Amino acid sequence: QDPEEVRHWLEVTYPAIEARAAREDAEIHWCDETGAAADQQPRRGYAREGRPARIEVPDPHIRMNLISTISNEGSVHFMTYKETMTAALFITFLERMLSETTRKIFLIVDRLRAHEAKKVEAWAAEHRDRIELFFLPRYAPERNADEYLNNDMKGSINATGLPGSQEGLRPRIQGFMIKLRHLPEHVRQYFQHPCVKYAAGT
Repeated sequence: QDPEEVRHWLEVTYPAIEARAAREDAEIHWCDETGAAADQQPRRGYAREGRPARIEVPDPHIRMNLISTISNEGSVHFMTYKETMTAALFITFLERMLSETTRKIFLIVDRLRAHEAKKVEAWAAEHRDRIELFFLPRYAPERNADEYLNNDMKGSINATGLPGSQEGLRPRIQGFMIKLRHLPEHVRQYFQHPCVKYAAGT
């Protein structure tokens, strides 16, 4: 991580994005991808001395991925997928997102290869009246509010036990995200983390 790049983002780049969004009545959305595995156990516990704690898990290859966006107004967009994120799949998500809103979107993303692909750049240029992409500083995930949604989701999906199949995992992720769509105040709380409070708005 380059501290100067982060400083410039916080003091110059993002305030300029925020000011433009206000002038153009655009929504600022923060985007990220994450994956959840059926054998993931985010919680910790205790065991008697000399008897290591154990947990029975299903096939460790049971995994599902999520791409999502959130705004500091509390709105949410998401899509689950099995494969690796590609430029084509990212464009599919962006098209779905635009179909769900009428306002222009300023989308803040990290520098994942799929986000910076020429194919995405060309698509975004054709849809500049509806959406623009802005890139976070390199190696600065803590500055992306959507990262805090990812942590929340991963801590919740296995709370009732581990799913036994990929198709058992997907509804848990979708259920969490659908519920989140109706909890804008909860979404706004992600922006209260000290690392992203700069993006919380007024």
